[in-house]
Amino acid sequence: MRLPGAGALVALAWVFVACGGGGGQPSTEPRAVRGPADRITEAEISAGIYQNALEIVQNLRPAMTRPRGTSSTPVPVVAYVDDVRMVDLGGLATIPAGRVKEIRYISATDATTRWGTGHGSGVILVTTKR
Repeated sequence: MRLPGAGALVALAWVFVACGGGGGQPSTEPRAVRGPADRITEAEISAGIYQNALEIVQNLRPAMTRPRGTSSTPVPVVAYVDDVRMVDLGGLATIPAGRVKEIRYISATDATTRWGTGHGSGVILVTTKR
């Protein structure tokens, strides 16, 4: 006895087998190393070619730089390098990529607890190699 739709199942199975891949040459392209949205690791940084900390953030986690909140005048994200406040995000361009160990986004609530008021859009915290 033949079940209705059995031919369709067999055809679908052949499609999966045919498209399965696995054969061929292994890729020579480096695999993307992607971590959590609030952190850029040293492995991610070394997997790319970046000149400075600002380029790293702009290329790997551009959402970190976006002002948050609902006010009519957006509050900029604040940047810290080794717990020292920068004048603005542009200051990250002065930190060579080779010196960056890690970059983290700290939420507004956590930033206010750590550094006080004035961090309504959060903080980009750059930790350098020492």
